[in-house]
Amino acid sequence: MTDIATSAYRRRSLGLSLPLIFGLAVYLPLLFAARAVLGDPDTYWHIAIGRWIIAHWEVPRVDVFSFSMPGAPFTPPEWLAEIGIAWLYDRFGWGALVAATALSVAAALTMLLRALLRNLMPAHALIATVLATLLVLPHLLARPHVLTLPVLVWWAAELVAARSEDRAPSLWLVPVITLWANLHSSYIFGLGLAALLAGEALVAAGDRRARLGALQGWGCFILFSVGAALITPFGLDGLLLPIDLATMSTLGLITEWKSPNFQQFQPLEVWIMAFLLAALSGGWRLPPTRVLMLLLLLHMALRHGRYAELLGLVGPLLLAPALGPQLAKRPGHQVSFLDRGMAALARPAGPLGFALAGAIALGLSALALRGGIARGGDAITPAAALAAVAEHHIEGPVFNDYAFGGYLIFAGIKPFIDGRYFYGDVFIKRYAEVVSVASDELPRLLAEYHITWTLLGAKTPAVVLLDHLPGWRRLYADDIAVVHAR
Repeated sequence: MTDIATSAYRRRSLGLSLPLIFGLAVYLPLLFAARAVLGDPDTYWHIAIGRWIIAHWEVPRVDVFSFSMPGAPFTPPEWLAEIGIAWLYDRFGWGALVAATALSVAAALTMLLRALLRNLMPAHALIATVLATLLVLPHLLARPHVLTLPVLVWWAAELVAARSEDRAPSLWLVPVITLWANLHSSYIFGLGLAALLAGEALVAAGDRRARLGALQGWGCFILFSVGAALITPFGLDGLLLPIDLATMSTLGLITEWKSPNFQQFQPLEVWIMAFLLAALSGGWRLPPTRVLMLLLLLHMALRHGRYAELLGLVGPLLLAPALGPQLAKRPGHQVSFLDRGMAALARPAGPLGFALAGAIALGLSALALRGGIARGGDAITPAAALAAVAEHHIEGPVFNDYAFGGYLIFAGIKPFIDGRYFYGDVFIKRYAEVVSVASDELPRLLAEYHITWTLLGAKTPAVVLLDHLPGWRRLYADDIAVVHAR
């Protein structure tokens, strides 16, 4: 009778599933969030680099985009994603980048919910996925890292499943790391997660034979994965690049790399409080190795805000195998009625469900993005200021705001600095001290680089200094940018 009722329910649900419905619920609102999705200056230079690669049929090895570091070694680890971003933009405009970003996030969360349903009851899996969504959304930008979120969830879910079944991951998973390594440097986290789970397998092994088996299986997988990560245009340099980036001393000067400011609302606080409430009131008992992994993810999220999405997406996958049996046996289970209602939807979607979801997504995408997305002046797009510069025929090297570097590259103007990290600690620190007037280096820097005009944010402290600097005049100003000319 239960099977008959479930079959009837699935017929009424048109073959949809809970993960698919959740993915649609995430995807559709994001289509209308273009301002937030396109609110990062790095999107501009990602488009420019992708265009350069397509035009030259090669990946740059030195910098050709700035005037301050010409010929400096530059290896864009996101080269493959940048090709896709440039192609989408050039053929379909900003709306395509918004849709691709929304689709990547929705796909990652759909995959997360599907993976959690292996171990958790529907209500608990849904709660964990909603909390993950809270941590992903603050860093929702049209940039390469978003395109790798489905890859991250796929990789982590497969590794955790292998550990739950007390086996090494399949070598068929290894090519995923090659794809990941050419999309974004976050693949190094995937290798680190494999190493942590391999260590857990060794600790959990009951005897020498089991330890040798775990060492052989996981060691072989990690060795092949590292080899697969070297299959990029940059080889070993590409493998070392994420490590060099993570050890930069000036990361704290960049907003996305700062620690979360809990004087303001932070989704991470909601996640922590929800986790503590559930763990303390439910008496959760977790394997020490998984507790340590979760603490490591939490430490990373507290140190750098952009790592919060790793905690949200990977943390539940690590905990679900141990929590599932405990939550299922808990007496007086308050959400059992929700689980019964979602039991049928928790099963995988059918072909009709995928077709229906695709039709809904395509229809509403066309509706939301009809007419395209026009970008005028905004906090990262000083279009009016550049128009004034062109009108006055100002030429020569520019000293620009960090947030304007991407748009300058996009507009065909070589900036002094932009969002790429290859400039190095010494250069970035000097720049930060100059624009904040924490040093008296501005006149010396302007002379050293033969700067003929500046383009700085309206509220940048250096603007006031330039107003009083001999030999300089204010050429243009609005709420976004101020231009000074020599």
